[in-house]
Order: sequence, then structure tokens, then C-alpha cells
Amino acid sequence: MPKVSIIMPSLDVAAYIRECMDSVVCQTLQDIEIICIDAGSADGTFEILREYAKRDPRIKLILSSRKSYGYQMNLGLREATGDYIGIVETDDFVLPEMFEELYTYAKDNDADFVKSDFDIFTTLENGKRIFLEYSLKKHSGIQYNTVFTADDFMNRKQTIDVFIWNGIYKREFLLEKNIWFQETSGAAFQDCGFRYQVVMKVKRGVYLNHSYYRYRRDNINSSTYNSKCVAFNLAECKNLINIFQKEKKVDSKRMDFLAREIAVIALAPYRELLTWGQPADGMAAVLEEFRLILKDFINRGNLRQSSVAENAWLEIRMFVENPDFYNYYTRLKAEINAESVKDFLRIIASKNEVVIFGCGYIGSCAYCLVRNNGIDNVAAFCDNDRSKWNTSHMECLAISPEEASKRFPKACFLIANAAHSREMQKQLCGYGIGEKQILTFGLQISPLDCTNVIMRSAQIVCR
Repeated sequence: MPKVSIIMPSLDVAAYIRECMDSVVCQTLQDIEIICIDAGSADGTFEILREYAKRDPRIKLILSSRKSYGYQMNLGLREATGDYIGIVETDDFVLPEMFEELYTYAKDNDADFVKSDFDIFTTLENGKRIFLEYSLKKHSGIQYNTVFTADDFMNRKQTIDVFIWNGIYKREFLLEKNIWFQETSGAAFQDCGFRYQVVMKVKRGVYLNHSYYRYRRDNINSSTYNSKCVAFNLAECKNLINIFQKEKKVDSKRMDFLAREIAVIALAPYRELLTWGQPADGMAAVLEEFRLILKDFINRGNLRQSSVAENAWLEIRMFVENPDFYNYYTRLKAEINAESVKDFLRIIASKNEVVIFGCGYIGSCAYCLVRNNGIDNVAAFCDNDRSKWNTSHMECLAISPEEASKRFPKACFLIANAAHSREMQKQLCGYGIGEKQILTFGLQISPLDCTNVIMRSAQIVCR
């Protein structure tokens, strides 16, 4: 029996599949099986997979009769014989040590799942890549290196992350708990239902603060950018409710948890679509179904003010009680958020040279946002941390603020750390930089936001 079965669903990813496959077949953990399930690719993907299967006996190649991510994943789960299950999306890639280190930790802790941080990456116009680490602790409130149970998730001692491919799952656990994917058409967010089944049934789950997975954000055909995502999420939520209502004894704590999460699933993707894209036709009917689901949760007492944040409860009440006003409010909020980003990008695009003051997380996000929107005028980073001087950061030189002031006396200096902007502005002025040359980065933006290629494709910045 192999230690890990790696399931790899594919459809028309010829541009990415070789890099992905190379990263999996070259794992330091050799005792693996690689299950490739192609859904009828028309761009040569299947032929490339067949090449790899001929060279490596660990590869099992399956042709799916349906274009359904959930169906493909279930085919892989039924075929798998490994102790643990891994998932790799075929436009991404992984580090060589990923499955060996995750498997070792999982076995040492008898874990039902072990998941970890990951890196987001995009490819610039010049072919270079930029990577940004996604910290589960920073962005999801995850606690590392501690074993958690389903009750811990229900009682908010641990939060969940919304990704499924950044870890491994014990096959016996998935089979025993009857955890499968919903087999709806397309790559229709079926990971949503899977992840909630996992955390609501897990006995031993662990998160690690190490990054192994490389998640691509520059594939415009990715389901992440699908304008029907709200409808897909509705299908997943209805399926989850159905799964848990079929149980002999309905656990009110789990239904309370599910109600809280469905409220997020219903509203967050809609806000995102309004900010950077346009929801597909038929969203009004989808939102009405979500409204009725949330209204029912409120009436049953599963969803209440004490169970969510104050701002979240305000939006939930608005959505349930006055959907027309909620739609107006959400569209206006999305428009304001998008304009704030656009205004920032226009200002930066108007500068001949930009120096980003701060090599930390915020400075890195600012750089990714600028570069991913086609602006290439960042000359350098500067930082007060001496250990970062004369090093490379995000493909740029990092130097001291004093050195940056000498090398780029006419540049625009973008202060990344808004909390200390006054001291940093005073420091720059002391080096001869004028106040009008200094800007502060004040956007609240995540790694997913600043690598969003929808913004790039919408041509926010014309330069």
C-alpha cells in the first residue's frame, strides 16, 4: 500500500501540466501513487499525461466520462489505495518535500488531516514570477502545531481555511465518515462541501506553519474567477444541509456552525464579484434562495446575533429583511472599494520611479498589486532592518532608506507601514525627500486581492 495517493484532476491545462507533473513525480517521498483523472481535454493535456504514465508506473491515468471536478475527485478517491490522500490542482505545483514531511507529521500524530501554509504566485508580462506567502494564521486565524477536533471548530477554538489542496487526509477517515464530493457539472466549487464535511467530522486535525504548495493565480480560466460562483456555492450549501439533516440525530451545535458558515458563503463571493467583475445572469434567484435559507436558520435559532460579528449580523439582517436595500448597499460598497484600489494604482502609475519603504508583508502585497496590474516603475525597496540591506526582495534590490534617498532622490516613496507612517515620513524628510514625494499605502488588501488577475484583465490602469 502506498503511503500517499495524490489525486490530480485535469481539463485543458496543457500550458501548465508538465511543471505540475514534474513537481509530483520528483517528490522525495517515493512511495506514492499518482492518480490523474482527465475530463476530456482538447488541448493535448491527456496526451502529455499519457507520456508521463508510460515512464512512471506509479501513475494511474483515468479518463472521466463527465466534466465534473467532483466526479473526477470521487473517481480518484475510489481508485486510491494510499494511507493518506493528497490533492494537486494541475495548474499549480508543489515543493519536492511536501508529501514526505506532511506524511511524517500525520503519522507521528495519527492525524485525520495535516494542512499547511502555501505560496500564491503570478507570472508577469516579462515571464518572471512573483511569489507571496499565504499565512493561515494571519488570514484565517489558524493555530499551528496543535491537534484539533470537530468540537474545537464548532466552539471557535480553531477556525477553518477555505482550501483543500494544501494538505493530506487519512483515507480511512474519509471512508469511515462517508466524505465525498458533490458531482455537479464543471469545476463548480465542490471543494466547499468537502472542506466543511472534513472539519465537522474530524477527530484529529493539525495545521503547520510551513509553505509547500504553489497556488497559481494567473490562469484566467480558473474556477476562482467564475461569475457563477454564487450559484455554485448555493448548490454546495444545499448539499451540506441535506447531508447533516439526514443524520439520525441532528446536532444543534453543528447546525449553528453550518448556519454561520453559510452566511459567509452566501455573501462574501457576491461582494467579490461586484468589486472586480459582474455576476452572471440569474444571480437574483440564487440570492433569493440563500435569503430563504438564512431566514430559516434565524427562525430556528441557529443563526443569531451572538454567534457572529456585529458588522456581519448587520449585513445578514439587511440581506434577509430588505434584499433590495442590501443589494444597493453592497453594490455601493463594492464600487467604493474598487475605486480606492483604482485611484491608488493610477497615482502610482503616474510616477516615474517608486521606492517601497518596507520589506514586510504589507510592502510585498503593495508590490504584487502594482506589478500584477502592469505597472513596472518600482525601482527598489528600502527598510530599516539592516539584515535586509543589499539583498533581493520580490525581484528588487532592498537597501537602507538613506541609501535609497541618495540613489533615487526624485522617486515617489511609498510607505507600507501606515501605523508608523509619521516617523517614517520624518525619517525620509531628514534625508532630503520632499513631503510631496511621500505616499502611505492605506489599502486593506489580502494576498488573494493583490494577485487578482481580473483587475489586470479589466485594464484598470492605462499607462
